[in-house]
Amino acid sequence: MMKKHVLAAAVSALVGVIEGYGDGTFQGSKNITRYEMAQMVAKAMAKNDVSAADKAMIDKLAAEFADELNNLGVRVANLEKHADNVKWSGVFAQKAMEGNHENSTWWEKELFLNVDGQVNDDWKVHAGIDTKWGTNDKGFNGEEEFSDAYGASNHKVSNMLYHVYAQGPLFKGSNFTFGLFTPGLQSGYVGNARVKGAELDYKVGKTSIKAYGGRVNEKVGDLSSNWSGYFRRGGGIGDYKTGQDTETGFDDRGLYAWGASVEHAFTDKTAAGLGYYQLKHSYAYDNGSSSLGLWAVDFRQNLAKNLDLTAFYSHGNQHFQNKAYDIRLTYNGSPWGSKPWGAALGYRYLGSDALIMSSVVNGSEKPGMKGLEAQLWFHLAKNIQLQNYFFNGSPIDSFYNDSNNGAISGSRQNYHRTAYFSSLIFAF
Repeated sequence: MMKKHVLAAAVSALVGVIEGYGDGTFQGSKNITRYEMAQMVAKAMAKNDVSAADKAMIDKLAAEFADELNNLGVRVANLEKHADNVKWSGVFAQKAMEGNHENSTWWEKELFLNVDGQVNDDWKVHAGIDTKWGTNDKGFNGEEEFSDAYGASNHKVSNMLYHVYAQGPLFKGSNFTFGLFTPGLQSGYVGNARVKGAELDYKVGKTSIKAYGGRVNEKVGDLSSNWSGYFRRGGGIGDYKTGQDTETGFDDRGLYAWGASVEHAFTDKTAAGLGYYQLKHSYAYDNGSSSLGLWAVDFRQNLAKNLDLTAFYSHGNQHFQNKAYDIRLTYNGSPWGSKPWGAALGYRYLGSDALIMSSVVNGSEKPGMKGLEAQLWFHLAKNIQLQNYFFNGSPIDSFYNDSNNGAISGSRQNYHRTAYFSSLIFAF
């Protein structure tokens, strides 16, 4: 062990290299702990512009305080490790939307924040927070009205905890999710409604078996036909807030969904899936005596370099708008990939009784519509992109476009048959 007078001489020799306490002094009248001295030595070791003689003296001090430096290093390493366990990401988007509801363009800003925490080597937790701002005063009925994610209107800002869940394996080859999440079955073609519940995925080779269940956590209007003021499943028309909490828009009698699928990649270019889903809702079907059950198949084929054909078909048991399908050609894949630009063109028919909630609505916005949709996106710079959706179509059932049926006012008689959704997105 270095003697006190030798230690004092070493510190004196290194004045100007060793920095002392945070206030720049050495507080010579104060007894210094070995841990405090180790901190000073660690700072000196990090310096590059020292003479050979000073470096030799620092090395002697480092040897003297090796145990304390090791402890200090462990503390720093652990702190850095825990900091690395939490990751923030998100997107900010400026959106412009026109069509389907009113004659004016609806402008909207959206900030979506993700936070991911790694619990251990296998398990993680995730939360997503969504905030939206309506930016003009031309909402529905010409009022300053913004229908937020929970169904409450007359707000120009909405905030929502979009996702919060834990995820990890229960056994080899499995992935278990529980909390508030969006199911991952068949790319969300028919079962994209968020649920408070659980999902189990099991993968063996090129086959994935998935199942989920829980209480649906979506505004009922977002599960309905093209006009969210009316819940149109089973051929019924009614105020979708009947029997609901009018402040939140959620049905107080319960809305539950479950599903299961088998998905297989036959080759690197060909994949398909088969699934069955149920939606149980006490208001939409026969006062609760029955539920929506539907089968769905999906298919993906790579036709050529950067060119993919995707399709799905679903069929429900309620005998109203009981079929839905979408067939699409996509060039250069997803907007979230590395390609500088891409495009897609497809035709869709979205029957309201053949879907729970679909991931492919975009320009058509909600079930109950049929028509053509085109997508065009560009990467303007790193992490900055412009996405555009253009839809041209019509309601599946013309009854809902008839002003004489007593359910839809004359101002809603001629809905826009075209719509566009554009978003300028900044990802971080």
